[in-house]
Parts: sequence; C-alpha cells; structure tokens
Amino acid sequence: METVRILINDQAHHVQPNRSLTAIIEQLSLPELGCVFAINNTVIPRNEWSSTHLNEGDAISLFQAIAGG
Repeated sequence: METVRILINDQAHHVQPNRSLTAIIEQLSLPELGCVFAINNTVIPRNEWSSTHLNEGDAISLFQAIAGG
C-alpha cells in the first residue's frame, strides 16, 4: 500500500494518501478536545477538519490548551 510521509510536531508518520485531517486524528489516536491543528503553519478550523486533506511532506502542529492558574 502506498503511503505519504507527514510530520506531526516534528515526528514523521506514514499515512494513506489523500486522507482528511479527521481520518488522521482517528488513525493516530490524536487528542481532539481542547486542541488546535495547524497544517504548514495555517490553523485549520474544526469545521474544516473533514474536508482538509493531507499531502506528502505536510507538517502538522498540534497545540493543546492547558488549564492553569
């Protein structure tokens, strides 16, 4: 099966080509609640996760909100 290489917080992952961000989140068991995803330094709104597809070499930055005082 053909795969493409993407980076998530600078760690390489191999996924199926033309997968949506939602599918990648599910496949890799990434956290969703309180998280922001940016692809190639562009924040992707939650309502666009299922329509945003990843390509070879895309870099995902995952940010999690942290509660504190």
